[in-house]
Amino acid sequence: MPTTENFANLKIKIINCGDKFECANLDALVSSKNPQHKTKYLQTLAANLDNNFKWYMSVATISDEVVAWTCFFIDKSLAFHGLFSGVMGKLYKFFPVKFKTAFISSPVAEYNMIHIKSEYKPHEDIIADKIIEETLAFLKKEKLDLVVVKDHIRPYNSEYFNKKFVHLHFLPGTFIDLEGIRECEHMCDKKCAIADCHCFDDYLMNLKKKYRANIRNKINRRKSDLTIEIVSHLSPEENARCHELYQQTRDKQDLKHECLGPSYFCTCSKELGDSCKMLVARIDGKIIGFAQLLENDNDVINVRMGMDYSYNKDYNLYYHLLYENITYCIRNKKRKLYTSQTCYRPKLEMGAKLLPLHSYIHFTNPVFHKFLGGIVAKNCKCYSELIQTDSPSEVLARHNLCNY
Repeated sequence: MPTTENFANLKIKIINCGDKFECANLDALVSSKNPQHKTKYLQTLAANLDNNFKWYMSVATISDEVVAWTCFFIDKSLAFHGLFSGVMGKLYKFFPVKFKTAFISSPVAEYNMIHIKSEYKPHEDIIADKIIEETLAFLKKEKLDLVVVKDHIRPYNSEYFNKKFVHLHFLPGTFIDLEGIRECEHMCDKKCAIADCHCFDDYLMNLKKKYRANIRNKINRRKSDLTIEIVSHLSPEENARCHELYQQTRDKQDLKHECLGPSYFCTCSKELGDSCKMLVARIDGKIIGFAQLLENDNDVINVRMGMDYSYNKDYNLYYHLLYENITYCIRNKKRKLYTSQTCYRPKLEMGAKLLPLHSYIHFTNPVFHKFLGGIVAKNCKCYSELIQTDSPSEVLARHNLCNY
């Protein structure tokens, strides 16, 4: 077991990911539960961001042994549209203040963390402090305005973090726990119609009565010309269509800090293999909605969705995509389905649970840090309340968080 003396030799190396680097030692520290943190996915993501993001790695070593790492992205001109409400929100929409911003961890993948070798985990705070300290020193030279440590699963309660950063409870994640749900019966042959699937009925019995009735009603009213399937590969034209639908959904979001390029879905299919699948909804062969899934042996992560909103109301696309997503997980013996941030009301009705995520912000200008940091923290109180309450639906009734 490492002792505190080991950390006298702790070195942090900043790697520009435009250069070649060795991924194997880094991926060895990533849990199989987190396919969205594998370097192959991050490379695919970085190569297909249209925001002119620059991607770096912060790698911690002791005597050439890789003991921890995280990544960070730099965005040259980020405007936080949708973060502020009221008069300030309206003013910000027309006169946005843009920041040269670094996201420590991936800016577009939830459930971030600093990946640490198992024997060093008891010293996680020491290592995290050193990584952040050296990364901040590098970013200061790059003349950054804002540093965001985004969506970490665990809080870092170190003195250094409390001194340098404003802690936010911001946009909790969601997941559907499928532990204990009856597996699909042999007669279903993994091709059963959702309305006749006994394992899906077993899942529904864990929900409140009024939610069960609502889901059954939507399933019974599903239009006969709507087909939904899981595929590993799409044609170039179909991938282009998915990108078009992704853009439709992105345009409806207030807070935007990603813009995926047209080749993203095609590249994911080529680079990620069977760990990446597409759940697609069609009418007469035309794709009108999709969900992109990353999966491991036990879990599925719904990393992004897109849909044609001219069909969404009549076809209840958002709901039916999620129903099929849940059914796919049950049929394939997955324990959890991670359904991402925002749109909490429909997910909670489908039995989703909230997963607290911890973010931190640091303005390099001390005046901005004092005043803007406080404003941002104030605007995030509703998310803190959402995490802590036993009645999330009541919180949602007071805060308009759902766009669907």
